[in-house]
Amino acid sequence: MTRFFCNPRRLTILPIKALSSMGFSFACLSPLLPVIYSKSLLNLTPALPRVDMAKKILHFTQARIKALPIPDAGRVEYYDDEEKRLMCRVSSTGNKTYCVVKWAGQKVHRVSLDKTSDITVTAARKKAAATVSQISSGINPTEAKRKQSIEKMKLGEVLEQYLAKPRRDNIPLKPLTIKDYRYKLKLGFSDWLKKPINNITEDMILKRHKLLTENNGMTTANTTMRVLRLTLNYAIAKKMVGENPTRTLNKSSNNLWHTPQRKDRVIPLDNLKAWHEAVEGLANQKAKVYLFTALYMGFRSNELLTLEWSDVDLAGQSIELKNTKNGSNHKLPIPNVVMPYLNVLHELTGGSKWVFASDDPAKHMGTPIKPIRKVMATSGVTFSPHDCRRTFATIAEAVSLPMSMIKRMMNHATTNDVTGGYIVTESETLRQAINKVASYIQARVTQTDNVMQLHAKK
Repeated sequence: MTRFFCNPRRLTILPIKALSSMGFSFACLSPLLPVIYSKSLLNLTPALPRVDMAKKILHFTQARIKALPIPDAGRVEYYDDEEKRLMCRVSSTGNKTYCVVKWAGQKVHRVSLDKTSDITVTAARKKAAATVSQISSGINPTEAKRKQSIEKMKLGEVLEQYLAKPRRDNIPLKPLTIKDYRYKLKLGFSDWLKKPINNITEDMILKRHKLLTENNGMTTANTTMRVLRLTLNYAIAKKMVGENPTRTLNKSSNNLWHTPQRKDRVIPLDNLKAWHEAVEGLANQKAKVYLFTALYMGFRSNELLTLEWSDVDLAGQSIELKNTKNGSNHKLPIPNVVMPYLNVLHELTGGSKWVFASDDPAKHMGTPIKPIRKVMATSGVTFSPHDCRRTFATIAEAVSLPMSMIKRMMNHATTNDVTGGYIVTESETLRQAINKVASYIQARVTQTDNVMQLHAKK
């Protein structure tokens, strides 16, 4: 009579002789493990397969489903004896949900149908039968349901998803960039924001681009369409739509993207003195320092407006801009002529996080439109804050600084310049370069007219 060892976890039956050959003795095993004889309980054999626990099966009725007990932890599954693949899942949170469980394609499909409180047993059986039929036909009901849901996504919702998504470099979009994207999508497509994205057609794109060009200008038509394009590209990546209708603007038969006109306006050197004196005369200290810093250091307007005192080293005379337009940090020495202005401003806004704090110290100020208009009226020079940056670059070239140095001070990417990638600019070299630009500006704004006074003989 052959003796067997039963491993209850795997329900596998092993001959005692096999265990003996592995160094085990029946004497040491018998007190601990069950010994079963080949002609005893259930006539077990060495080839007993693994078996599943018995399902909880009952005939579903409204009353029985409602009476199912809530487990203390986890969940319990009950199967209907009429629609074999209909299951009621009862969780410890008190939720009771009808589901379908069916094997197909060598994997199990679990599809949630409805809460038991929202559907009758009869309706659940019909829905389960339809779902089983879908699965048998090769349709994944869960995927079909997801696709149906995302196809109803509205344009405004897709943009918000894009703005909230994690970035590959873990650097979030800047608040000003988020604000700009929202503004431009609303500016160009306010009546589309609640429209399902799969309803947007190429014909609609063509008509709206023409309307924006006529009413808002070529630049606005381009920039608003670019924000729409990136929003729809995100929708494609998430399989919400199959194609991007803005591609019609690229077609050779249309070719409707407007060629941008690069601005080249600067503060004319002949008017630089008048401009400088008008800025010096501003009563608004924050606006004054903002404009002078833009001119003498070539910073972008948004980078200045969001500058924090923690990034200004007054003792070391340097400013480090964080997470700039090209994604890098940008550190520049402060020109000697700008230091007195920053020291005065520190006394005014040093208690705030922001260098250019608004009236509410918790916020930074916006572009100082009124002071800029006053400077234009006083000096007769029409300009924008970005014109100060172009003027800085123009003067840097005028004083014969190398192009690599100008790019470094302007924080323009040099990734395509192989040689430039080998150049590491020392801080002292930068200091000399930026002070050279400042000295040129000072020479222009402090010069006196070379006028000879002629006196008539008496």
